[in-house]
Amino acid sequence: MRPSLFPYPLLIGQDKGFLLSWRTEWKAISDRIEGLLTAGQFYVQVWQGKASKNGTIRNVLLPHAVSIFEQIKKYKELYSSNLSVDAQSSIEQFISNNATHFTAGNTKEIDGLRELLVRLVSFCAEFTFKLSNIQEVAKRITERAFEHLKRSIIADESIKSRWIDAFNRGELYCEKLGAAHLLLHGIWAFKAHAVRERTDLILGEPLMDLSIVESTAEALVLTEWKVVRNDLNQKAKEAYAQAKLYGEGSLAGFELAGYRYLVLVSEDRLKEIPSPIIESEVTYKYINIPVNPSTPSAKTR
Repeated sequence: MRPSLFPYPLLIGQDKGFLLSWRTEWKAISDRIEGLLTAGQFYVQVWQGKASKNGTIRNVLLPHAVSIFEQIKKYKELYSSNLSVDAQSSIEQFISNNATHFTAGNTKEIDGLRELLVRLVSFCAEFTFKLSNIQEVAKRITERAFEHLKRSIIADESIKSRWIDAFNRGELYCEKLGAAHLLLHGIWAFKAHAVRERTDLILGEPLMDLSIVESTAEALVLTEWKVVRNDLNQKAKEAYAQAKLYGEGSLAGFELAGYRYLVLVSEDRLKEIPSPIIESEVTYKYINIPVNPSTPSAKTR
């Protein structure tokens, strides 16, 4: 099984050391719910709605339902920051409203099983729908990745050294280093090669086969990287023009269509960052990555 690029612990199969992303992990949980529903339906058909004498409901099915609820709680703890606002609200309300119902030993035979199954299946349908808003989630993860990069440069001298070197060598090196960092967060960054064509930032080749992207990343995001020294306005215009080459919309279902990121790599923090450009339902947002930022107090002095 493929490890995820997210550095979070796994809820299922921890003993094997696997890592899963928030989407893969939810698929595993929803499959468990569907499996329990099938088992419950089969049980009712066999026993015609009556409790079995061997304690199947009490010893097998009800503990399974409680276990799924506990797994949903752990899922929230690990992946809440990756979810959209609607999805966060949905899972928080489900846990809050159902904590007493899913307490071990607090349910009774067939009626209790029916109640827990209805609650789980209903939540599963709603939450899966809320997770379908990949655009909001992809935007959230991408912007967190940029913020993580900026803070890593401040906190880690080795990372700062690599970025200073890339800054001195030029845009291609910044693109590669930046794309590798974004991929660590599950974001596959590319730049516009031409209308509807993408260029892989690390390999520098046209990105033709999207199967590897879909199997290893959470989202595909257009970025344009520019090294800024004393030519902020010119570089900002160049970044926008290059990103605009791609055209409108997206070709892949997991591509962030509504946002494109124009990354301005500078030695120190830029005094002013250009405002976002909104055009045809696409927002071109400028991000500043300072490779050797002075402290705020030093800049004030």
